[in-house]
Amino acid sequence: MSEGPETRAGTDAPVAVYVYGDYVCPFSYIGDARLRRLAEEEALEIRWRPFEIHPALPAAGLPVREAGYPPDEWSGMVQKLEAMAVGLDLPLHLPDFVANSHRALQVAEFARDLGRAAYESTHAALYRAYFVEGRNLGRSEVLLEVAEEAGLDVEAVQGALEDGRYEDELERAAEEAERYEIAGTPTFLFGRFKVVGAAPLSVLRDACRKAREESERPGDEVGDTGGAGDA
Repeated sequence: MSEGPETRAGTDAPVAVYVYGDYVCPFSYIGDARLRRLAEEEALEIRWRPFEIHPALPAAGLPVREAGYPPDEWSGMVQKLEAMAVGLDLPLHLPDFVANSHRALQVAEFARDLGRAAYESTHAALYRAYFVEGRNLGRSEVLLEVAEEAGLDVEAVQGALEDGRYEDELERAAEEAERYEIAGTPTFLFGRFKVVGAAPLSVLRDACRKAREESERPGDEVGDTGGAGDA
């Protein structure tokens, strides 16, 4: 992965932002909404990257109580996320299960090959299906329904899932994340600057500013909410 186009303070060139996230990570969902708020203020070139946070889950997923989340920890996380969502006017209904996202990430990669519009539509549909409608993205029939709702060719999507044509891309993204020492979601790379977790808009804005100025060394971490990879 390259660092993206160079930017300088005072220019109108977009700042390249690589975002590592997962469609079953609620902090990624919140982070996605906050980044879009920033994109209303700043010229950004957003490049979404897949990062599977629960690769060992069975295909059907698991109830929250069986997925390794202590009840008190889960309850506290839900309250934190609900408060974040309210502040963004973002609909959020955390499901009582944790889905396997492997195939959902492949559907997103399929859409990416069709162009920006198809990807954006699919990206939004996958988040909505899980965090608003509570649908299990680990189930093939659900994924195909979501793909159809996003305007994709269902038969083509099914073929791509069956032949595993995007497995290599997910592996490449995982290797890329390891190389850049990315361990949780969401992680934002604003050029040379890293933000970990569903950071406040002010932190994302600061990273964007620093990326424009190019005044700090590569890899500086400008913020960490402590929530990355918690779900």
